[in-house]
Amino acid sequence: MGREAGAHHQAAPGHGEMEAAHEQEHGHRKRRVPRIWERQRRKSTGLVWAMVILCTLLAIGVIVAGATVFAVYLLYKPKMPYLLVSDARLERLEYGQSGTILDLQLALTIQAENTNSKTDATFSGVNLVVGFHGADVALLRAGTFSVARRSAVPLRYQVVSVGRQLSPDGMQYMDGALRAGVVPLDLFGKARTTWKVGIFASLQFWTRISCRFLFNYPGNGTAMPIDCRSKSP
Repeated sequence: MGREAGAHHQAAPGHGEMEAAHEQEHGHRKRRVPRIWERQRRKSTGLVWAMVILCTLLAIGVIVAGATVFAVYLLYKPKMPYLLVSDARLERLEYGQSGTILDLQLALTIQAENTNSKTDATFSGVNLVVGFHGADVALLRAGTFSVARRSAVPLRYQVVSVGRQLSPDGMQYMDGALRAGVVPLDLFGKARTTWKVGIFASLQFWTRISCRFLFNYPGNGTAMPIDCRSKSP
């Protein structure tokens, strides 16, 4: 019995050592967890600062770009080139009772205007139509050409239209116009304009024109005064 008790008494220190080792290991785990959280927090903080720096650089870039565009605008003060009808005259109109325009002759001068003081402009794709009450009477076109700064290039058209058949509504409209002595003709179409602002920027827009001229005919064929110029969007 005494030996058994002694043996039992000797085993007790071994159990205590196991508990101490367990507590020591548990303490190490407690110390490792804060270190992991510390590393993750530092990593998150670094990402946040990187995003802040990136956003700051982007904001500075946008401000610089905006300031540059504004400075170029103040320097060049760009204006849209446009088309302007400077003269229009209905020289001849023969109309048959069958509703056919036997002969129409129209003198038309259109100015391609560039009011920019620091850059030349280019006009291309000029495509215009002379119409009467929804019917196309003549097509007017021009190739690509340049207009120097603060200047204009005249486009002179001698329009001739023969044998254009009108619709029943168009026939009635023409009869009424000839009786009233005022013949309406429409001009509409578009052209592409291109010009540079600064060294790198090149602007390109469509300019569109839509006007109705009232000609004294039969009479001297002159058109009533009208400000007919194209507009860009």
